[in-house]
Amino acid sequence: MLRLGTGLRSMNKYKVSSCVLAASAGMTAMLTGAPAAAADTSSESAPIEEIVVTANKLNAQRVLDIPVSIQAISGDSLQRAGSSAFMDVAGQIPGLSVQDLGPGDKKYVIRGINSTGDATAGIYYGEAVISGSNADDGGGFQSDIRLYDLDRIEVLRGPQGTLYGASSMSGTIRFVPKPPDLHDLGGYLTMEGSQTSHASGNYNFNGAINLPIIDGVLAVRLVGWKVDDSGYINQIRVGEGVTGLVNVGTPAKPNYQPAPVAGVGFIKGVNDDNVGGGRAEVRFQPTDNLTIDGNFTAQSETSGGSSRYTPAGVAAFHGGPIAPVQGCDLCNTDVTQSPWSDNLKVFGLTVAYKTGAGTVTGTTNQYNRTTGFTFDSTPVLVSFGVPVPAETLEPRTRKVNSSEIRFASDLASPVNFVAGVYREHETQDLAVDVITTGANGLVTGPFSTQTSADALDFPGVGNTFFGRTDTRNDTQYAGFGEATWKITDAWTAVAGLRYFTETLNGVQTQTHPFGGFPGAPNLVPIVDPEETFNKVTWKANMSYKFSEELLGYGTVSTGFRSGGLNAVSEPFEPIPAAYAPDSLLNFEVGAKGRLFDGLFDYQADLYFIKWTNIQVQETTADGAFVYQGNAGDAHVKGVEFELTARPISYLIVNFAGSYQDAYLTQGANGDQAKLNPTLGVTGDAIPNVPKFQLNLGLNYTAPITGNWQGVVATDVNYRDAETGYFAGSNNKFNVALAPYTLMNLRFGVINGPWSATLFARNLTDKRAQVSVINSSQDPHALLTVRPRTIGLTLTRKF
Repeated sequence: MLRLGTGLRSMNKYKVSSCVLAASAGMTAMLTGAPAAAADTSSESAPIEEIVVTANKLNAQRVLDIPVSIQAISGDSLQRAGSSAFMDVAGQIPGLSVQDLGPGDKKYVIRGINSTGDATAGIYYGEAVISGSNADDGGGFQSDIRLYDLDRIEVLRGPQGTLYGASSMSGTIRFVPKPPDLHDLGGYLTMEGSQTSHASGNYNFNGAINLPIIDGVLAVRLVGWKVDDSGYINQIRVGEGVTGLVNVGTPAKPNYQPAPVAGVGFIKGVNDDNVGGGRAEVRFQPTDNLTIDGNFTAQSETSGGSSRYTPAGVAAFHGGPIAPVQGCDLCNTDVTQSPWSDNLKVFGLTVAYKTGAGTVTGTTNQYNRTTGFTFDSTPVLVSFGVPVPAETLEPRTRKVNSSEIRFASDLASPVNFVAGVYREHETQDLAVDVITTGANGLVTGPFSTQTSADALDFPGVGNTFFGRTDTRNDTQYAGFGEATWKITDAWTAVAGLRYFTETLNGVQTQTHPFGGFPGAPNLVPIVDPEETFNKVTWKANMSYKFSEELLGYGTVSTGFRSGGLNAVSEPFEPIPAAYAPDSLLNFEVGAKGRLFDGLFDYQADLYFIKWTNIQVQETTADGAFVYQGNAGDAHVKGVEFELTARPISYLIVNFAGSYQDAYLTQGANGDQAKLNPTLGVTGDAIPNVPKFQLNLGLNYTAPITGNWQGVVATDVNYRDAETGYFAGSNNKFNVALAPYTLMNLRFGVINGPWSATLFARNLTDKRAQVSVINSSQDPHALLTVRPRTIGLTLTRKF
């Protein structure tokens, strides 16, 4: 059995678009019929952009020479397209979907592998591990570090358990910043202004400067960004149902009685997104053999409210003094505001030393993140007969230290290898505070541990319903190695192995029970039993190079995800203290190459995945509590492809797509399915996995006159229909999400270091049903992409 989340977090799904051919014929005709093309009589084709990657940790290779399913997106192409966040490019990546509750809250899903618990895809920022975590039900999966001044993005599909370890069970995404240049002074500055339909104006400033301090020895690279995106979701009943104490007597003889308080009602554009950040990198190369890199990245992001909306024709929750209301286009029906904050820092040090036999690399990195996640608790209280508006605050601090020492050989022999050791230590501190809200939809005061402040026992006076804290520690060690054997000029074999061990500790404290403490506050910590898990993953790959322009390969690999602790121990129905890692086995064949002297580049693969011992949400026999366990199996079958064509001068066509069939082979048993109808049963399709995803991108860049060039570009993304939840045998919460197509356009001019681009994102103002949230505690609500946004970008390079 399998379910996607716990509490409110179980319902947080936001899917990124991925691609279709619609409108491509007309656009191609427009592009190829441009006057600039007619004026050009040369036979030049569009330049080939070769991207070199280092994903194998052994050497640098171009994408077409690596016998794995990997996609690379260059930083230059990100800048040309004005892509500021991963959501802007995720639609180009076959087999990838993104669940997104809003700013700073992402979950990346590769090849349909997703469930409760930690991330199933490993995420790296440089050498730092920043993979998302979902311990408890707090907000904040994957951080949304902006993509400015990156060298490239590498997306490795399929298990990467040998080189990248836990949480890379379905794949790995690497965001690689541009390193400092030791010789040249340079940089850029970009300014962008735009207008969003159903919202207001947006602005974006970003830039970078590279400063050689000592030529060839020491350099610094500085990057900065500021983004202000207006909100397009309106809240329509803020503060409804609030009851306060009103003096019905006189000032001399007050007589306070409960009475309704008028709420604020309407607030426009609550889901604004404000981001500010920067990065500093230092490279010191005292000799040709020694390179020392230091880096620091900081980013702060805030939003005023939720990105969810209740669609027209759907009635929002109600009860007691909270009147019913119908949904409408882009309107949120929560009675409380749900502000969000996200502050992160990433810093690290990497030392690489070349020897005659290879390169020794040592790296240590720290990732610190503090999130302020909040959500409307009123629906939960209403369902329990307590119709009092309240907000849940879940501040969380997460710190991850990761260190690795590895040796990558460079031997004059058929066999080369990379081997190393890895350590990671993570701490998470979470508080859950449920506090009453006032007419403005914000909390009425600070959280209190005192029974005298209990909102149940002292209605209208007390402001606190519930509180707890949860602290967790996870220490991991691993040893890994991967060897490459060049058997002949054509045949190459790769084999890898990783041993992993982790130790988990945790402690919870109830800081305010419902109804208050029976006597004096008794904040007694509950210490979880220490848990230890071990895992071995392996990989075997064989490739054959038919020619310089054709490579075929086959891979069998395994992946796994770390285990975790359950935070709740119920005395009447004991809950397991922990849940174990889950794992998968991947079979894959693929081919990649180049045809007709660069006219076509292509990649294609077929895969079959067996996913076992899945981390799932289970329900106690009394139906009162949910917890994490291991149960159920699933299969995923799929095809992925990418094609880049240069059919005429100056035109580049990118076409990519995937087919995925992900379903449970062992689902919830009869008893569990009755207790929790949202659980999947055998044969159910895994939610949030569209069968088809397609992407078409066209870019025509040609000379106009003199030093002027013109640019016309478009990308069209299609995403197939899917289910929001398991269909189950009787799941009333499941919502079928319709397929959708999204389209972007860009028109630009370039003159030397200057460029100007007019763009339209979501050109048709599509209200794409990218996700649904539907549960008893968070009734039917949809998420969509930003409405049509039209703007202008100016860039100056130097």
